[in-house]
Amino acid sequence: MKILFVCSQNKWRSRTAETIFKDNGNHQIKPAGTEKSAGIRLNQEMLYWADLIFVMEKKHKTKILKNFEFD
Repeated sequence: MKILFVCSQNKWRSRTAETIFKDNGNHQIKPAGTEKSAGIRLNQEMLYWADLIFVMEKKHKTKILKNFEFD
C-alpha cells in the first residue's frame, strides 16, 4: 500500500510519520507539506500515487480538496 502523510511544512509531523513507517516492508511511504515553504511540497502526482492519505489537521484536508483534482 502507498501511504502519503501530509502536514504544513514537511518538517516535523509528516517526516516523523515517514520515519516511523518507512521500514515496514508492507508499505511505500511519502511525506509532503501543503505550504509553499515545505521541504517536499505536495503535488497532484503524489495524490494520484497514494492509496491512503493521512493529514495532520483538518485544514490540510480542506486545502487539498480546494487546490487539487480527484477523479
